[in-house]
Amino acid sequence: MSFHKTIDKHNHEVNAVIGGFAPSLHEMPERLVAAFLVNILGGPASNSMLNAELREKRGWVYGIECSYTQYADNGIVAISFGCDKENLEKCKSAIYKILEKLCSTPLSETRLKACRRQLLGQIALSGESLEARCLSMGKSLLSWGAIMSPEETRRQLEAISPADIQAMARRLFTPEVLSELVYL
Repeated sequence: MSFHKTIDKHNHEVNAVIGGFAPSLHEMPERLVAAFLVNILGGPASNSMLNAELREKRGWVYGIECSYTQYADNGIVAISFGCDKENLEKCKSAIYKILEKLCSTPLSETRLKACRRQLLGQIALSGESLEARCLSMGKSLLSWGAIMSPEETRRQLEAISPADIQAMARRLFTPEVLSELVYL
């Protein structure tokens, strides 16, 4: 059940969210594929697909990101961005074009390897924070009763194929399953 809602808040900038349902905390390996796809699409790096196109190349957004939140019974994926009002339709059009490409065309092996290398680097850097590592281990222990080793995480990420990414993109990002909330 998707919706498209625009609310006029008389803001200087537009704040928008496009998103929908995603794999739950207990759907393995789907949740790992979804997390990898979200990182490729709108992760923290400036070379993520959305950031590279809408911010770096076009200069249309103040910021853009894609997030994935996992719950016990479901998950949520959300693309959020802020832009000037005159750029809203261009931004939405560019976002849907990128999503359509992910759904219709598999990533090349070269691109997938580069994205995997980047994600593994991000994981390694986050592991340097003892607090973040303890929180991650606690969440794993509470959720699954076990802690996945870094080697197992790497092995599972390396098993993800371009076809897996494309299948997850189709699950998450076909227009009929996406909702929009826009604050003007």
